[in-house]
Amino acid sequence: MEWWRRLFDSPLYFELYEPQDVARAREQVPQILSLLQLRPPARILDVPCGYGRHAVELAARGFAVTGVDISEVQLGRARQRAEQAGVAVTWVRQDVRDLALPPEFDAAITMFLSFGYFDTDEENLAMLAGIARALRPGGRFLLDYWNREYEIRTFDQYQVDRTGDVFEVEEWEFDHLRGRLNWTNHIFFPDGRRQSWFHSIRAYTVAEVVAMLDRAGFRLDGVYGGLDGQPYSLDSEAAVFVATRR
Repeated sequence: MEWWRRLFDSPLYFELYEPQDVARAREQVPQILSLLQLRPPARILDVPCGYGRHAVELAARGFAVTGVDISEVQLGRARQRAEQAGVAVTWVRQDVRDLALPPEFDAAITMFLSFGYFDTDEENLAMLAGIARALRPGGRFLLDYWNREYEIRTFDQYQVDRTGDVFEVEEWEFDHLRGRLNWTNHIFFPDGRRQSWFHSIRAYTVAEVVAMLDRAGFRLDGVYGGLDGQPYSLDSEAAVFVATRR
């Protein structure tokens, strides 16, 4: 069930989320560089890169960046953003389950809960293994993921948000048999229009992600409770993994 194709190819996605996500990426990039201990002109792989909010910011700081995504719509917007910013980024359209890139990158990042989309553990592992293959030996990887323990403990079936005159209701469910968190965003516009999007992401424990990183060819360096490097705990809203290709 490739639910992400409909969501990320929708023009409304950019309208609702791009401004706030771009602002957040500008704050996150210095934290990413600190955790990975990177300096220009290191070669960085952003996968999946979406519309390039992290890739463009990294390129503006002097890094050699390659962004990979399966959505031509997202990549099209990424090219526009890079051109507007006056930076050069290499954009590649590939399925992250079957990455075919030379092993030349000093670091890779997977941001914004972009792991666990696929139906099977084998597909999710294939993504991690492909990233490992694209790194040079000793290259580093940062995975920005959610903290399953926090999500389960603070589970709320309904969440309401507002952006301007647009209301967004998130309806959540935990599929305990498949270990997935599923949710539907219901968007309500002031003119009476409505639109809904479905999401489904595998909710791995920290131990499960660590085991998958090991199988993919990584050595774990640390798990943090956020991009600011705070210690991980059950109360952390995120689980940020930093690992090195063996």
